[in-house]
Amino acid sequence: MEFGVAFASRVGDYHLVSLAEELGFAQAWFYDSQMLYSDVYATMALAAHATRRIRLGTGVAVPSTRMAPTIAHSIATINQLAPGRVELGVGVGNTARLTMGMPPVKFSSMVEDIRVIRALLDGKTTTMKAEGGQYELRFLHPDLGFINLRDRIPITLSAFQPKGVAFCGAELDGHMVWGIAPELVSMFRAAVGTAAGEAGRSPDEVPMKGIYPTAVLAPGETSSSSRILASVESFVTNAYHFVVEWGTVPFALSDQARADIERYKSYVETLPEQRRHLHLHEGHLVYAREDEKEFVTPAMAEAAAIIGGPDEVIARIRSLEDAGLSHYAIQLTDDPERQLRDFASQVMNRY
Repeated sequence: MEFGVAFASRVGDYHLVSLAEELGFAQAWFYDSQMLYSDVYATMALAAHATRRIRLGTGVAVPSTRMAPTIAHSIATINQLAPGRVELGVGVGNTARLTMGMPPVKFSSMVEDIRVIRALLDGKTTTMKAEGGQYELRFLHPDLGFINLRDRIPITLSAFQPKGVAFCGAELDGHMVWGIAPELVSMFRAAVGTAAGEAGRSPDEVPMKGIYPTAVLAPGETSSSSRILASVESFVTNAYHFVVEWGTVPFALSDQARADIERYKSYVETLPEQRRHLHLHEGHLVYAREDEKEFVTPAMAEAAAIIGGPDEVIARIRSLEDAGLSHYAIQLTDDPERQLRDFASQVMNRY
């Protein structure tokens, strides 16, 4: 298993990326959500300057919030700063668009943008549809130090629906998931394998990478301990946001967690509908608002995050690896240095 770490992009947190590199994490992912965090590429540029080995990836960039050639240009610029250790993660916009009150980008539109991005990053001339026309484009100065196309930039897609998973297997360099159970990992790996085989590829060319909310318990702690609830509160509220926005629950639930979700849904109904998105996503993957803290329960913490002592966390990660996951990234929250050090010493170094 390869281990990574995911950041809510804060432009001044490059020292944490440097610490992650020092501790042995293989990759750092940076969220791209313009209404919530710092600019992802500015954050990655500083991280690139402060590190030497750790790979840097968008987790994930969203077509439509930037034009396809702009996304290609931005990630190729980071590749100039961190040659050969850059990855472009892409998704439909769970937060980047929902925080503006807009639906996720259409899958067909995203596929078209990804193909434009891939062609540009491969140094090719391609065409882009925009504003009712079709335009030919390529990077004009690829060898003058502005961008780096020499070192190939892999493209990984965050996908949970059949079309997206199949697209990963057929054309892309990786498949990204968030917090799913081993059973779903196995099912997705089978689907990727089928699509890869039909495209004349090996499934090994399309590794599955997962970002997982994780809390390592100290002796005597449980999922109801105040430190643990504070550590995972933004994961819990993010899970609520996901359920409200998407209408589905991507993880197993206890009866108590189901009841908590129903309570949260009733609470959301009290928010003004036209401005609901402005309130709902405040604190998203950073903190729980005061009006949400009553919904941060041990039952939902256990549903939304992997919580356990070092041995239990290792066992749960091994079950994900056995199902086909090859990259496990933790998300940082309220005490990032401790979270990095605890996970590295108690899990990574014993794995």
